Order: sequence, then structure tokens, then C-alpha cells
Amino acid sequence: MPIRAVYQNGVFKPLGEVELPEGTEVEVVVRRAGPILRKYAGLIEKSNHDWEAEYYEYLTERAHGG
Repeated sequence: MPIRAVYQNGVFKPLGEVELPEGTEVEVVVRRAGPILRKYAGLIEKSNHDWEAEYYEYLTERAHGG
């Protein structure tokens, strides 16, 4: 369940409503477009493929040792 948030004053603040019980521990994966994605951003935007979701899955797998 991806949750979009911003980091402000040392705290991650969700950009929308989050339906989790108070005190739930979560793992935060910070994703940023690497240089290769920025280089080809124009081509990626014209594609029907969901590159952002695929990149997120890649980072999630890496974070879990995959």
C-alpha cells in the first residue's frame, strides 16, 4: 500500500488520509528518479508503460534484499 508523503521538520506527513491504526510501524522507501530516468523522461512520458510503478517495485525489492 503506497502512501505519498512529504518530509517536513523531521516528520513524514501523509498527503492524504491513511487508514492504519495509531502506532503502526511502517517502512519508508524514498524513491527518486535516477539520472537514467531523468535523461529519458520525455520518452517515458509518451509511453503507455507505468515506469514509475516499475521503478517503485524495483526499489522495494532492493530494500528487502531482492
